[in-house]
Amino acid sequence: MKKKQEPRPSDSLYQPAVSGLATFGRLPHLDEVADTEIDLAILGIPFDGLVTFRPGARFGPNAIRQNSILCRDYSQQMEVGIRERLRARDVGDVNINPFDYDETFRQIEDRISALQSRGAAVVSLGGDHSILLPILRATSKKYPKLSLIQFDAHTDTSEGTSSGNKFHHGTSVRNVIEEGLIPGNRIFQIGIRGSIGSAIYNDYATQSKINILHMQGFHNPERRGAFLERLREVAGSGPCYLTFDIDGVDPAFAPGTGTPVVGGLTSFEALDMMRSFRGLEFIGGDVVEVAPAYDRSEITSLLAASIALEIAALIAFTRPPCAVGT
Repeated sequence: MKKKQEPRPSDSLYQPAVSGLATFGRLPHLDEVADTEIDLAILGIPFDGLVTFRPGARFGPNAIRQNSILCRDYSQQMEVGIRERLRARDVGDVNINPFDYDETFRQIEDRISALQSRGAAVVSLGGDHSILLPILRATSKKYPKLSLIQFDAHTDTSEGTSSGNKFHHGTSVRNVIEEGLIPGNRIFQIGIRGSIGSAIYNDYATQSKINILHMQGFHNPERRGAFLERLREVAGSGPCYLTFDIDGVDPAFAPGTGTPVVGGLTSFEALDMMRSFRGLEFIGGDVVEVAPAYDRSEITSLLAASIALEIAALIAFTRPPCAVGT
C-alpha cells in the first residue's frame, strides 16, 4: 500500500511566489484540525474594534500573510528549521464579530483552546492588542505559571476610557493581571517609551512589579543584560508566551500601525533581541497592531511576517524533529 504523502508547502522551485493561496509562509491550509496531528497553528484574528486612535488592524492578518510569501522554513537567526520540527498549518481566521467584543473574545478563547487541546502551539496574527486578553484566558488554563514577554511602546496598563469601558487595546496587560492570568512579576516588557498623560500612569505597572526595559535601558548593556538574566531566572523551564505589538518598533521601520511612537527599536534590534530568548520554552505568540492602510511600502507587514516566523522558530528551537515529514 502506497504511503500517504503529507501536503508540502509551496516553494518557488515548484510554484512561482506570485501564485497560489496566500497562506502564511505558503503553509498548507487547514480548516478543521479534529483528525489532524498539528504542532503549530498560524491563526488570523482580524479584529480592531477596541482601538483608541487609528483603526485598520483588522486588515493585518491578510497583509502579513501576503508579505510572508518569501518566508522560508529555516531561520538563520534562530538556527532551526521550523517544519523539520513542527507539523505546521495555517488554520485561517477566527470568526470575529466586529460589533461585539464580548462575543469576539469568546470566539478567540474557544478557538485557541480547541487548537491547544490538539497539542498545537498557536501564533496569532492580529488585530489590535485587546485580543491578548482572550488569548491568555485560554493559554493560562493550559499552561499555569506562564511568563509573558511583550514588545511594545506602551505598557497597556491603562485603567480604561473616560466613558467607563475597561476593555480596549491599551488595557490588555492590566486586564490580564486583574483576572489573575499572569502576575505582574512574570511579565517582561521591552521598548516602552514616549509621552504619557501623567506620571501616575506608571503607578500600576510599578505596583504590579512588571519588569520593564525602557528604550534607554535597552541601549545600556548592563541594564539589558540584567533584564535578560532576570527573565531566564523567572521563566526557568516553564512556558513562555511572546506578544509583539508592532509599535514597539520605530515608525521609521514600521509606520503601518495605529499608535506610532518615535524613538523605538530598529527592525534588526527587535529581531536580534528575540534571538536572546532561544532555549526558553515558548508555547505561543502573536503579532498585533499592523494597520496596512498607513504602510504603502508594506514594510510593516513584511517585518510582522518575519517576527511571526521567528516566534515559530523560538517554538521549534526546543522541540525534537517531527516523527513525520511535512
